[in-house]
Amino acid sequence: MNILKHPFVRIAGLCAILAPLVMFIGDLVLIVGGRKFEWTIILWLAFVLFVPAIFGLTYIAFGRSENKLALAGGASAFFGAMAGAGMQVLFRVYAVLEETGDGQAIEDLQKTFKLIAATQMIGLFFPIGLILLSISLFRHRGFNRLTPLLLTVGAILFPIGRIGGYAFAVIGSDLVLTAAFVLIGLQIITAGEDSDRLT
Repeated sequence: MNILKHPFVRIAGLCAILAPLVMFIGDLVLIVGGRKFEWTIILWLAFVLFVPAIFGLTYIAFGRSENKLALAGGASAFFGAMAGAGMQVLFRVYAVLEETGDGQAIEDLQKTFKLIAATQMIGLFFPIGLILLSISLFRHRGFNRLTPLLLTVGAILFPIGRIGGYAFAVIGSDLVLTAAFVLIGLQIITAGEDSDRLT
């Protein structure tokens, strides 16, 4: 059986389309609606959806020429996505503490370096991995030439918005990553029907 026609590959393509859309919805829930607790749940789902999307993208990018950069980027993005999902638990705790008026506890937790290092800082592997994957895609034909550019811009805006606290960068990153991953998802889904294009 052609591995590109395996149901998991199609699921990975579908997740590539859904993941950034779910993230965008989650960020709107926070930025527009101010619903922090609900935001953490939606963001958790988005990062979970990114995992198969990253696997699918990495498989196709690597399979074309056994590109080690694709493997490094995929591994980094996967680790960062897992960290992103995990840190939503911490943010959920912050949201509950804020609802109960325990602002001091939030302040104390945010000053704990080992907690921040073990949860939030490792999330940087996600945008780093996306940048490595975008470089890998840029080096090879078979992918829309706009895809690596969009992926790079989205990855750069990602930490600017989320670490810097700039809403415009968060929304900008969501929109650009959505465009990139829709192209990626469609390419993954159609890869089995047109395998020669990716080999």
